[in-house]
Amino acid sequence: MKQFTVYANPQGGYEAVERGWSWNACGFGPFWALSKKMWALGFGVLGGFFAIWGIAVASMGMEHANLIINVGSVVQCVVFGAYGLKWQQTHLESSGFVFKDTVTAANAKDAIELYMKNSSENQSSRQTRLGSPVA
Repeated sequence: MKQFTVYANPQGGYEAVERGWSWNACGFGPFWALSKKMWALGFGVLGGFFAIWGIAVASMGMEHANLIINVGSVVQCVVFGAYGLKWQQTHLESSGFVFKDTVTAANAKDAIELYMKNSSENQSSRQTRLGSPVA
C-alpha cells in the first residue's frame, strides 16, 4: 500500500499522485512528463538533450558525445525520479486542481475511489446530524 495525494478540479475530475520516489518518472523521464501533460518540461528536456548531443558531436566526436548523453541520462533518471511527483502536484495545482485528502491505497484508481467513498460517507453523516432533532 502506498500513500496518494488526491486532487479534484471544479469540473469534477480527480487525480491521485503517489508520494515519494517515482519509478515511472525515473525510467521514462521526459516521456513520462509528456504523458502527464507537462508539455514544457517534457519537450524542454528532450530539446535540451538533442542540443547538447549535437553540440558534443560537433565539438568532441561521437564517442565523447555518447558518454555525455549517457551520464546526462543517469542524472535525468535520478532527478525525475526524485522530483517528478512534486512537479506533477505543482502542475495539477496550477491547472485548477485543489488538494482534497491523502489516502493509502494500492494504486491511483483505488485512491480516488477510496476518497470518493470516504467523502460521500462524511457528507451523509453530516446531513444526518444536521437533519436530526435537537434533544
